[in-house]
Formats: sequence, C-alpha cells, structure tokens
Amino acid sequence: MTDTPTERENEGAWTKLRRRKAVQWGIAYAAGAWGLLQVLQFLADTYDWPAQVLRLATLAFAIGLPIALTLAWYHGDRGHQKPVRTELAIIALLLLLGGGALWLYGDRSAPAKTAATPATPTPAPTATGSKTSASVAVLPFANLSADPANEYLADGIAETMITMLAQVPQLLVIGKNSSFSYKGKDVDPRTIGQQLGVGALLEGSVQRAGDRLRVAVQLVNTRDGGHLWAETYDRPVSDVFAVQDDIAKRVTEALSVALAGRNGPGSIGTTNVAAYDAYLRAKQLVDRWESKSLVEAVALLERSVAADPNFARAWVELSRAYGLSAKVSDTGGVTPGQMPEEQANALSERAARHAVEAAPGLGAAHAALGSALLVRRDERKQAAEEFELAIALSPDDFAVVDPYASFLTSMGRPKEAARLFEPLLAREPRDATIRTWYARSLDGSGDIPGALKQYREAIRLQPEFVRPYFVAGDTYTLIVGKTDLGLRLLRRATLLDPDQPTAVSILAERYRYLGEADLARQAEAELLRLGENKELIYQKAQAAAWDGRPRQAREIIEKALVEEQARYDWLWMLAMLPGTQDDHGATLRRIEEFLAQDPDWNEGGVFVDKTVCLNAWTGNEQVARDELARWESAWKSRHAFGYITPASRRNQLARSLACVGRNDDALTELEALLNEGYNIGWQDMAVDPAYDAIRGDPRFRAVSDKLKAADAAAKARFRARPDLNDSDIESLGSEPIGVKM
Repeated sequence: MTDTPTERENEGAWTKLRRRKAVQWGIAYAAGAWGLLQVLQFLADTYDWPAQVLRLATLAFAIGLPIALTLAWYHGDRGHQKPVRTELAIIALLLLLGGGALWLYGDRSAPAKTAATPATPTPAPTATGSKTSASVAVLPFANLSADPANEYLADGIAETMITMLAQVPQLLVIGKNSSFSYKGKDVDPRTIGQQLGVGALLEGSVQRAGDRLRVAVQLVNTRDGGHLWAETYDRPVSDVFAVQDDIAKRVTEALSVALAGRNGPGSIGTTNVAAYDAYLRAKQLVDRWESKSLVEAVALLERSVAADPNFARAWVELSRAYGLSAKVSDTGGVTPGQMPEEQANALSERAARHAVEAAPGLGAAHAALGSALLVRRDERKQAAEEFELAIALSPDDFAVVDPYASFLTSMGRPKEAARLFEPLLAREPRDATIRTWYARSLDGSGDIPGALKQYREAIRLQPEFVRPYFVAGDTYTLIVGKTDLGLRLLRRATLLDPDQPTAVSILAERYRYLGEADLARQAEAELLRLGENKELIYQKAQAAAWDGRPRQAREIIEKALVEEQARYDWLWMLAMLPGTQDDHGATLRRIEEFLAQDPDWNEGGVFVDKTVCLNAWTGNEQVARDELARWESAWKSRHAFGYITPASRRNQLARSLACVGRNDDALTELEALLNEGYNIGWQDMAVDPAYDAIRGDPRFRAVSDKLKAADAAAKARFRARPDLNDSDIESLGSEPIGVKM
C-alpha cells in the first residue's frame, strides 16, 4: 500500500491506524450499519418482507467494512488527498469479491423448483389460509442407510419429532398424515408452506451403520426457502433420545417460541432403545391395516412393553393393534384381523389399562381405554368418562379426537363431533382419513352435500383409500336418480379391497334394487367365497320377498334365528314381511327380547316403526299410537337420509303413520321424502304391509312411479358406463338433491 506524505518514521501499526483514523472510521461504520439493520428489521416485520432481504443486507454491510477501512487508510489523515491508483485497484478488487459473494449466496439460497406439485384440497371451514412464524411441518426424514429396512427408523424419528413438538402449546404443528403426504416428492418448500399454512419445515435424513447413527436436520423458512437452522448429529444409537430432545429444543428456539414452565417439547415416554425400536417397527405395520402385519405388530409391541413396562405409547398402540385384530364387521367396514372378537377385545382393554396406569396424563391412553370399553355396551358410561378426560388432556390429538367423535356420532350428537374435527383439519389439511370422518359427522348432522364434498376431497388426496368410495357410494344409492353413480363408487371400493364383505353385501343389495339380477348373483357368490353366509341370509330373504314369496322369506330368516344369534337386519326384514297375526306377534316378541339384551339398539328409535306397526297389526293399537307419539316430533326434525344415521330416515315415520291409520299424513310424508331426494325404494313399498291401506291411492302411485322412472334412467346410465371416472369424482356433492312433485 503506498503511504501518504504524512507518513512518519518509527511509527507502530496501531499508531498508524489511529493516526489515519481507520479505527474511528471502522467503529462509526459498524455503528451505522447496525442502526440501518435495525430499521430494516422493523420494516421487514411491518411489511412481511422475505428474510432473505435482511440476510443480503447484512452480507452487503460486511463487504462494505474493508472498503471503509481502505478509504480511511488513504483519506483519514487528510481528507483532501486525491485517490491513487493503488487505492482504486484495492477497492475494485473488494467490490468484485463482494459482488461474487452476494451472487453465490443468492444462487444457493434460491429454492429448488418442484418436479410435481400435489393438488391442494379444499380447506376445512376453520383452517386458516395465512402462515404464522410459530408453525412447523415435520416432513418425512430420508433413509440414507444401506439397508432399506431402516425406513421405519427414519419415519419413526420424524413422527416422534411431531409428537414432541405438538406438546408445545404456542406452536402449531401439522400432523403426520399431512406432512408425510409429501414423501418421495420433490416439492418447493414455499409451495408446501402455502398448502399446509406453516412458516417453517423441518427436513432431515437418518443414516444407521451398526451402533452409530447420523441424523442431519435443517429448518427451512417457507417464505423464501432459506435455512433458519441446520445441524448434523453423529452419535451412538443409544443417544437417539438426546438427539431428538436437542432438535426439538433448537426448533422452538429458531422459531422464537417463548416457552414458560413445563410447556416445552415433550418426550416420547421411554429412554429404552430396544422398546423404542420395536415400537417404531410396529407402528408402521399397524398402519398397513393388514391381517399378517397385525400379527407381527402385536409381537413387536409385546416385546416393546416387556422391555419398558412404563412405555405408555407402546401400550396405546398395542391396544389399537388388538382392537383391529378382532374379526368383526359393522356398517362402516371391517377390521383386518382374524382373532376371535372376545379375546381381542379383552387384550385391547388390558393394554389400554396398562397405558393409563403408566401415564395418567396421556390423553391417548384414556381414549384407548374408552374405545376398548365401548365394545362392552354395559360400560358405555365409563367409556364416555374416559373419552371426555382424553379430550380435556389432548384436544388436538387425532388418536383422541377420532374415537371420541365416533362415539358422539353413535350417541346421536354428530354436530358436536363435527366441531371436534374442524380445528383438527387445520393441523391435518391433507389427511384423507380425518376428512372422511368429518364427512360422517356432517352426514349425521343432515348436511349430505357437505359430506359428499368432503368424500370428494378425501378421494383426491388419497385415491387408493377405500372408505370414502364406500360411504359416498352407499349414500348415492339412496339418492333418487343417482343409483348409477352410487354403484360405480361401490364397485371401485370392492376393486380396491375385494375382501371387504360389507361393501360387497351392499353392492349385491343395490344391484337388486336396480334390477341387475345377474350382477347381484355375482356379488352374492363373492360373499360365499368370503365365507360371509350370514350376509347372504338377508340377501336371499329380500330376493324372495320381492319375487312375491313372503312365506319363503320368513322361513329363511326364522331358520337363521334358530341357528344363529339374532342380528338387527334380520329382525328388520322379518318385521316388514306380510304374515298372520301370530307371525307378527312372534316377531314383536323377538324384537323385545333383542332390545332387552341390548337396549342401546333403540337409542334414536332404530326399531320404533317396526314395533309401532307390529303392535297395530296384533290389535295393540293404543300402544302403537302412544309409541308413535313419543317419536313423531323427533322424527320430523330429522333429515331424510344419511349413511351413518339410517335410524333417522323419516320413512320410518311414514310407515308408522300408515300403520295407525293416519293415511293422509303418511302420504304427505312420502311426498316430502321424495322432494328431499330420498330413494325409499319402490320395490320395498310394493311388498311392505305397512302401505296396504294406501297402496291404491293416486298420491302413493305417483311417488312409486317417479321412483321407478328414476331407477330405470339410472339403470340405463349404469349399463352404458359401469366404471367410475374422474368426472364422477369431481361431481360429488356438486349437484342439488331432491325431486319436485
């Protein structure tokens, strides 16, 4: 560097810097830069500027410091000196290096472009569209181990991070199913942030080699794709819990979440590596919903709780696995297991009680116990208490909300269930399962179009998920003029899961409703292949009744009742068949015995129209009128139809009114049902003795004729195109329901 004329001999370096005012200039520059950065920080917060603006400004000020010092060296002693070539060359070099640094940073911080962007589902009513800084989604961690079987470990660590961070009240954490929907996809972080409504993403990778574990994580800002924090941990496998604790702590710090007291990240509930490893392996198997996988999962979970008897979450998962292992079916589908129901339920309850004992403050443990008790109808009160305690402890945990909402719906409180699901969808906007259960609660509340729209979104999110096809299909077969669409949806459900007997049974019945006898017989053959002889009994009796053979239909049901435990659908069929007064009296006694053993079946009036008519037909007319009077106002306030509330279909009211001689009221109700779009089924109307007194009335014939015409048109459309297509899916919930008389 060329000295100036003021240079003095024998001066030290520090003396020269002070004389040339380099120190003073440097301090003044740093103070000015810091002040400007504070102003920029204020403006960025006020106008929501990208974080990259502040980073670039900081880098620019850092590059400017050596330039300021160079200027001080040449001009600090005497401000009037002219620039010299050496000075200009140094400044040019510094500007060149600084510009390169700015360009390199900007290039590396730009987010990668996406190869494919998933469709964004319609948000739930309460989901917010804006992002918040205190919100994060934990994406599935990549498995970099040589062994692909270690995928469970990468997924398990990511899921554990979700569980731990979700226990921070000040932090919105997106649930696993929505976060894991991006697994294996190259999607821009900004796009994911927009779709999930979060301000940050936690990404990572896991590599296991023997007893060593490498976990690399990075926290990404979804506004600009820049890194908020990153770290790599090389530790023994036994340190996995310490690694997870540190990651959770660093994430909350990076997101500036103010923690107080014990409101920091929680733990998974064990420090035993063997218990944790078996638990992670088992969870992945349980989620597959396959019979063989459940057997292996149960063995792993038993090993997990043996290694750590106080590992409450493993006990919860074991309770769930045993519950799914029971070989049972219901109107919502079947469990995948093959274990005897009584044995599986007892083991499920045992595991749930261990979970509660190990962690009384864990909401999922109480929810597991509530679910286990629910199968024992004499324990419903205690089940309700467990669910209420669970929701008070963990209101945002799907493992709690799901069973509690299902319980509320079954108890005739679907609107309460819907309110539980709405905030949950803000945490899980891409979860097809939650949308399906939310749809069921809307259905139960009478919002059929709203429910169908949610089934559509569930199918969009997870096209291989069977349940929304099945439930939407069953609903559409009950809508006047939409039976063809319902059949297409049911057919897709049986293609996706050919071993699901409930869907096959409903498909057989709906084929028969539409006059597709050959297809109905094919579906019945499938039931026979699946060993579902009990389902076939109802199908055979219904076919005999519609063919004008009511006595044979009665014999089929009565024979089954002698050989098997009574089923509600058999008793329904028996109560709607023509017969003698003695036949009706015997049927009434069977129903009364069934309800005495299981009184919950009459909650919501499941059998009321049957007992009203049977009492009227056996001469107990006053009893019939009194029973109808207790239910008439409640029935009139209910919607015409829905998948999960068949007992509230108001055709029960029409039948009851006709049976007690209020014919004009019965006809008015039948017309109202048709106006609301409910396909009562002209085949049932034709053989139901409840309508004998009004069968010749022109108003009755008009309703029946409209239903016949609608079915004939639907049959033609179905024969022209029996398979589901994309336009069918997009139409779900988009068309009005109802027929004008």
